[in-house]
Amino acid sequence: MRAFLILISASFLSGCVTTTPPLSIEELRDEVHKGPSRIKISEHEIRRSFPQAYSAVQINAERCFEVTVTMPSSQNPGAAGKPARYRSESLMTSETTAETSMQLDKKSFDPMPHGGYYVLLADIEAISSEKTRLTIYGVLNGYENVHESIIDWAQGENDDCPRFPQGSIDQTLTYHNP
Repeated sequence: MRAFLILISASFLSGCVTTTPPLSIEELRDEVHKGPSRIKISEHEIRRSFPQAYSAVQINAERCFEVTVTMPSSQNPGAAGKPARYRSESLMTSETTAETSMQLDKKSFDPMPHGGYYVLLADIEAISSEKTRLTIYGVLNGYENVHESIIDWAQGENDDCPRFPQGSIDQTLTYHNP
């Protein structure tokens, strides 16, 4: 269900959908069948146990995705634009599965899920005692390095926080869980 909400919210945020995000199960199903095109779905086999991979993603997502991003105003050079608040939530869905989501809470006239629009979902699933499957669903535009960071965290290779949206040079990031 969350994967479908990610797909719909992401397509809305990236400009594929010209109406408001779905407000009911029926609307959600209709939008999913339209097949948004700006969504990246990638699957990775991680050579690390599920508890290690999930723990690393959970810890780093809490640290890096609980952030307010402020970028320069496009209409008033030298002034700060409106801040965008990102949130993260990680949940164990069973003994061998978990999910981590990232939401963007930005002022809008459109209805928004509690916590903001979903821009990313990572499903984490044990394959064996030493391997984990990581499936990432999310917006492509500006979040490619966020996808890469989640993969790195799961593999235990790097714990740096990504800058997002990618390519933004003069952004100010205020972390809420340093």
